[in-house]
Amino acid sequence: MEETKSKDSIIKRNSVKANYDKIAKFYSDDFGTYIEDLDIYAEFEQYLKPGATILDLGAGSGRTYAYFNRKGYKYTALDFSQKMKNYAFKIHGEFPYIVDDIMNVKNHFNDNSLDAVFAVYSLFHLPREDFERVITDIYDILKKDGMFLMSFQIGKGEKFVDEPYLKEKGKSVLFMNYFSKQEVYNILQRNNFELLYEKEKHEEGDGIIGENGNDAVYVILRKKEE
Repeated sequence: MEETKSKDSIIKRNSVKANYDKIAKFYSDDFGTYIEDLDIYAEFEQYLKPGATILDLGAGSGRTYAYFNRKGYKYTALDFSQKMKNYAFKIHGEFPYIVDDIMNVKNHFNDNSLDAVFAVYSLFHLPREDFERVITDIYDILKKDGMFLMSFQIGKGEKFVDEPYLKEKGKSVLFMNYFSKQEVYNILQRNNFELLYEKEKHEEGDGIIGENGNDAVYVILRKKEE
């Protein structure tokens, strides 16, 4: 049964990778340099020391690299789409960028090695059985009092939804995982993260994933000692 679940998880994650490979050019054209929610970035930076080491999980075409690099932080990207990396390098030039599944993050970073982890618009593509494991891995690789910025979308359960960039209504090809706030906060509490900041944002429009818009939640967390 456990092996079956794991195979199912791999299929879901690979389907997400296939979709982002397909939309890499369109996504990069729109978001290669554009950054929204700068107030959240500014809040996050209040907790970062100068020159902090930051890992961006789900870095896409590198828009966060452009932001954090010019602020003097030591930034590394991780994403499973080679095509996204290629576009990131075309837009920004070469920078530290790992192509791999988020599930393998501990293959690349030692425990207690990073000052901060950034994971916005990425972890909601993880199957439910993988989500908490990644939260635990993030805890492990962060230094004492390390900072973690993440987002998730409010809803219920796993589902496949339309990918706006593919413009194929009713195809339901993009895997998403929705949570209640309490579900996420329970997971974070079990993994010894302290909640410092929360912002909830309703999102609508042609480029938004989901039929009727989404309620996205951004949280800033600090690693507590066990």
